[in-house]
Amino acid sequence: MLSSLDPPRQSEGFVLLAALFFLTAMAMLASVGLTRSMTELRAANQSVNEQQAFHLVEAGLDDALVWLRSQPAPPAGTSSICPSGGDPTIACTPTSAPMGTYAAIIIPDPNNPTSYMHLYTIASTGRSSTNAAVSSQVSMVLQAPTFARYAYFTNSERLSNGTQLWFTSSDHLRGPVHANDRFNIAGNPIFDSQVTSTASAINYKTPPPTGGNNPQFNGGLSLNVASVQLPMVSTALRMAATAGGQWYQGNTTITLLSNGTMLVTNATKGWANHLTSLPSNGAMFVNGGSASISGILHGQLTVGASADVTITSNMIYSNDPQLDSLSTDVLGLVAERNVVIAQSAPYDLTIQASVMALNTSFTVANYQVGPPKGTLNVYGGLIQARRGAVGTFSGTTGQKLSGYSKDYQYDMRFSNLAPPFFPTTGAYQQVLWQDTR
Repeated sequence: MLSSLDPPRQSEGFVLLAALFFLTAMAMLASVGLTRSMTELRAANQSVNEQQAFHLVEAGLDDALVWLRSQPAPPAGTSSICPSGGDPTIACTPTSAPMGTYAAIIIPDPNNPTSYMHLYTIASTGRSSTNAAVSSQVSMVLQAPTFARYAYFTNSERLSNGTQLWFTSSDHLRGPVHANDRFNIAGNPIFDSQVTSTASAINYKTPPPTGGNNPQFNGGLSLNVASVQLPMVSTALRMAATAGGQWYQGNTTITLLSNGTMLVTNATKGWANHLTSLPSNGAMFVNGGSASISGILHGQLTVGASADVTITSNMIYSNDPQLDSLSTDVLGLVAERNVVIAQSAPYDLTIQASVMALNTSFTVANYQVGPPKGTLNVYGGLIQARRGAVGTFSGTTGQKLSGYSKDYQYDMRFSNLAPPFFPTTGAYQQVLWQDTR
């Protein structure tokens, strides 16, 4: 016979069973939560380790870039380099940092020995200190640009006696312009590309707006930029001229011919208008004297001199790149002293070349002697340590009194093509960045 107490005991069993299910469910939820928390914690730790490894990779890239910039010239040859030490054929010595270690290797492009625009790949690896299994690898390709990238460049915008030189209303510059000095503006010159200066301000002869000196900076103006160091000698060109190029001792006169040859006069060799070919590697250097040059270039050539380079007449390309964008004719003129336009040079002179005066100036002989000689048309670039005068103008009327007015136009090909063995800027431009994990 059933007791009257049995139904309540059955109810208690249901409550106990429900409580058991509830506790089981809570335990399962707690387990899922714990698993999820552990997964999130591991993911967070992994993310931290990956971020550490990536920052270490960047440190390796920075160290290698600093090492490259510290070299007097872009490294020659094709052998890999370990900036931190070690054998590049085995492994570069890792550098320790608070977050872990990193190592970088510099790999020159195999075409560098025969290329004017040297390329280098920096491959960097970083490993986290908390988990050595977590690493990051990145490669960056760099290009060593030459001074041919500038339409106009100077260290100083004054003559050696301190006289300021001015851009006037007759001046029109159509490419990148840089000065490690302050620009002097008198009138309304036109600058079609970016203009940069290490100075904090422009010096106006009569400040705008009331003074009427209102230059057009169509490509933008940037002040207080970093200085770009000009080399003292053309080391790479000298070396190339002695190894596959042409080396001349003493004053030399060169007349370029449109068929890819030239007439050379050099007393040391006993040559008088001697017909010869262009140097096979495009490098020609005159040591212990000056080089006088004119004519029509068919090919790729850089002419350097330990003294002056004198331009006696028009210097143009056989295939004019202004008419044919596929032209491969390029000329560099590099004087370790001055580049001088002869007083006998013609009215409205044209120079198609990137012209570089390493230690002094690009100037016109007796520039202060009138009458005016028209316009100096430079298609290429003009780089000089100290700006030289090419003419004079009236400070009252702005009228040209002597020498040339300037029309400087940048040869856009020089942004990725340079004359053979033209001096480099010491900076490096990034061409490609790639995560190689």
